[in-house]
Amino acid sequence: MRKVLGKRTFFKPALICCALVLWSSVCGHALASESALPFGSGGAIVQSKVPWTIHADKLEFDQAEHAYKARGHVRLTSTDRSIEADYATINNHTRVADLHGNVTVQYGRNWLKGQHIVWNLDTETGTMDRGVIFFAENNFFVQGSSISKTGPSEFELAQGFITSCNPSDPQWKIQFNKMTVKVGGQGEVTDTSFWAKDYQLFYWPFMNLPVNTQRQSGFLLPFAGDSTLNGIHLEVPYYWAIRDDMDATFYTDYMQTRGVMGGLEYRINNTTFGQGIWQFNYLQDQASRSFLASEGYPYQTSDRYWLRGMQDITLPGGIDAKIDLDYVSDPNFLQEFAIGSSSYFSSTQEFQSAFNRGILYDQNALVRESDIYLEKAGESDLLSLDTRYWENMQTTTLGQTTEKLPSLYYSIIPSPIDNTPFYYSLDSSEVNYWSQGGDDQERLDVRPQIFAPFQWQNYLNIEPSVGMRGDAYSIQWDQSDSGNNNLVGREEPDVNIDMSSRLNRVYPVNVLGYTAVQNAIEPEISYEYATQTLTSAIPQLDYTDLNQARNGIRYGFTTFLTGKQLSPGDSDSDSPTVTYTEIARLRVFQFFNIEQPDQIDSLFDTDTEMPEGFSPLGVRLDLMPIQSWTFSYDLDWNFRSGEHVEAQDFTGSYTGSPGNLLMVDYEEIPDLDVNEITLITYFKIYRNIYLSTYHDYSFQGNLWFTQGYGIRYVKGCWGFGVGYEQVGIDNRFLFTLDLSGIGSLGNQVSFFGLPQFGESFPGYQHPETWLLNQKPVFF
Repeated sequence: MRKVLGKRTFFKPALICCALVLWSSVCGHALASESALPFGSGGAIVQSKVPWTIHADKLEFDQAEHAYKARGHVRLTSTDRSIEADYATINNHTRVADLHGNVTVQYGRNWLKGQHIVWNLDTETGTMDRGVIFFAENNFFVQGSSISKTGPSEFELAQGFITSCNPSDPQWKIQFNKMTVKVGGQGEVTDTSFWAKDYQLFYWPFMNLPVNTQRQSGFLLPFAGDSTLNGIHLEVPYYWAIRDDMDATFYTDYMQTRGVMGGLEYRINNTTFGQGIWQFNYLQDQASRSFLASEGYPYQTSDRYWLRGMQDITLPGGIDAKIDLDYVSDPNFLQEFAIGSSSYFSSTQEFQSAFNRGILYDQNALVRESDIYLEKAGESDLLSLDTRYWENMQTTTLGQTTEKLPSLYYSIIPSPIDNTPFYYSLDSSEVNYWSQGGDDQERLDVRPQIFAPFQWQNYLNIEPSVGMRGDAYSIQWDQSDSGNNNLVGREEPDVNIDMSSRLNRVYPVNVLGYTAVQNAIEPEISYEYATQTLTSAIPQLDYTDLNQARNGIRYGFTTFLTGKQLSPGDSDSDSPTVTYTEIARLRVFQFFNIEQPDQIDSLFDTDTEMPEGFSPLGVRLDLMPIQSWTFSYDLDWNFRSGEHVEAQDFTGSYTGSPGNLLMVDYEEIPDLDVNEITLITYFKIYRNIYLSTYHDYSFQGNLWFTQGYGIRYVKGCWGFGVGYEQVGIDNRFLFTLDLSGIGSLGNQVSFFGLPQFGESFPGYQHPETWLLNQKPVFF
């Protein structure tokens, strides 16, 4: 079974116990090997349960003591393990190695280092004086005056500390006097304290830690903040490791002015039931109605909740199922509770990370969508079943929302017809529409097409096609009259001719690291004709129901710039590495209607096609001139309109190291009264200090939607940040304390609804590079 990625607990000595278990399991795995390694030059083999090969500058065998004595660059190797020391004595009977001077014992990526280690090569037990252990699984160091592995899963540590920083100068550490660990039982720790540099911040006289070889239940790092709307905010999560393939997190969220919100997140990753994340928050709201009204959130209900989740399952027969759920108690919930486990951004980021799709509608939408989607894909066809439910919270249209319960689709991509130059395709669907208190209908839509692609040398591609759309409707205009069903039909024959070409030219250059640039131009033009025949009036519930009659020409071009770069090989004899990068792309297109369609429905007007004459000119430009910089610009320009601009959007971004970010987005849609700019920055301003900002301003309304400021201090393995965010009239104060290997204390997910930082710890040196060639330093 697949395992769920568990969350990290607050008291991280328990994670060290897990790391020790990992060490024990690696050693146990090594004991199962029986294959001997060949002799090396000047080497010898110790015959034990697991044969070891010895290499040294000077190697002797003492017959009286039955021991190998090695001096100078001593190295013992066996499978993925190695032991290094200045000198060593290895008893061939007891299999005990007495190692001195810069001793390093390494198993895979995990290692321990000290000046004197006594190690049993058979039992994989031993003692170490004044040493350090590194566990790559968690990037943790354990350092102590003595460390003993007393059995297959038992450890004893004295006078030491735990850290993910460089142990020679740790920025933070969890210090203990004694730790006794038995895997599968309890880890007992005495005199435990948390230190920041040379300052002790917390002290625990005695702790019992549950030890688990995989994950462990326990309290996670709490979240804290303050806002005008909810007052002081404190959320404490508890993580429950149910079994290998599922876990859950329970949230207790105290809000000063609202009460206590409960939360639950359930995760599963199972070969039978698939991968899923399900989240639920509930609050019996204690806020006064007058207070909510003064903050701009009129009272909705005292029972506040949000249920959301996603599940991907592979069913028998090769059917893939995707389930999305999004159901909320009222339209204000996602705006009022925007931080902590109930945060919209926290949930959608987690779904995006796990399923490559987030929540469909944003936190301001008055419609929430839930969906069950099944599909079975063949080599050239796709069969799918789609059931959608829209929760409509718009008071003017309550009860009028039309649901798709369900929709069945079958499509065939263009496929060759045997022994002919023709291709065929098919798009078809059967949809059942239902509304509470409204009209019900079913629609069968079938659209086959025949293609005859033709290429004239390398200059011109021509693709004529003919098709026929046929629709049949069964309509019940009044639910109270079950016998009042009407059958309505529609036919729409269509003809299309697409023509395109491609012209290329290469220019030698020497700029920005490019040695050559290729420019490609792809002009295209197409003619579309379709007509519609109706037997009666039909309802118009989605784009398919529109009058598809058209008689027009679509034309435009796309041009590309692709750069060629040469990178030197790894050695003088290697050939240079060739890299091709798209630098720029420009697309310009327009549609011309020769005649006006018979019907026009403004409800489905896309703002990109005119009923007669020229449509707005569409321009799409993408620039990637150098690494880390990107620019995009979209424009719909209407020659016949006084305003001219139908819509435009500009986005520019820079992403650099370490974690620097600059992004600006400007959007204008006059018909929707949208005219706003968003600016996001995150930069290193001085040494270890980073500044982040977020601004969203409306020129149309002359107001700030959101503005936020954060400052963060990062040094090596830890960081501290504070932030302020204003959303409407709600002022929020946030903070975070980040410890590498442990997690974040505070706002764990984001500042200002976006990922908190580009890198968790900018410039953080990889722990495996520390101390491998240095003597440990002890407190």
